[in-house]
Amino acid sequence: MKIPRSPPVVLVVDRGGDMFDIDVDTSNLERVMRDFAKQANKEMDEIVEKQAGMLVGHLIALTPPAAAKSQAMNDSGGVKPEARKRGENRIKADLAVLFPTARMKPENAKAMVKAGYQFGTRRGRKTLKMYAESISDLRRIHQLARSKSTGRVRTGTTGQNMALTRAALKNQYFKMIKGDVGILSAGWMRAARKLQTAKGKTPTWITRHGTKPGATEFRHSKSGLTITIRNKMPYFPKDYARRFQRAIDRREYGLKTALQAMLDRKARRATQRMK
Repeated sequence: MKIPRSPPVVLVVDRGGDMFDIDVDTSNLERVMRDFAKQANKEMDEIVEKQAGMLVGHLIALTPPAAAKSQAMNDSGGVKPEARKRGENRIKADLAVLFPTARMKPENAKAMVKAGYQFGTRRGRKTLKMYAESISDLRRIHQLARSKSTGRVRTGTTGQNMALTRAALKNQYFKMIKGDVGILSAGWMRAARKLQTAKGKTPTWITRHGTKPGATEFRHSKSGLTITIRNKMPYFPKDYARRFQRAIDRREYGLKTALQAMLDRKARRATQRMK
């Protein structure tokens, strides 16, 4: 009896503290892997491990701050530099919504907040309940306002999570935290190192965070090798399954292209021998 093969690659994320196996279809990728292994006269396990390493590069290129539809993926399947700028702009936009600014002395601003004055914000006029007068205030309010699942800020329907502050202080805080861009992708770095993902696909704005929580597991069975790649960082977007299916599809396309090139080379050599 033929033993059903386990998926060659399993992807797992820790979203909001809960572990989720990502529901992706690897059947087409596995078929191309088998064809490639046969034509290259290599073991299937070797092909699975190498392709998993390349897949990690695609996962990075489809993990925020990268866009969901591969716009941040370059021709080789790595992440483009503009993804970093996109992440910085999203942080700046979140802070702009969460922290309206006022050109007045702190004591006057705090008095107006206490009196229930309505301030103009990017969400319309709101009665703000807080005044942030220090970096620690901004950090505390920002963290409390962030969604536990996506990391984006929630201002609250009445603006209850928002706080008035000074523009200079908000700009200072932005300069401090913009270095956090890439930290979610750093959750793939343990896998990238274990699977020897090309360094060109792990830029410094991601590797600067070191190896954040993540893991790679190899399981050998009678049906073959299965590699489980885990990213244990929080704040994954709700569309993570769709993003990672695109990564699988991109690796299938890349391997299929390499397979066709191999077949073309074999055909040319066969033609030359017949002459």
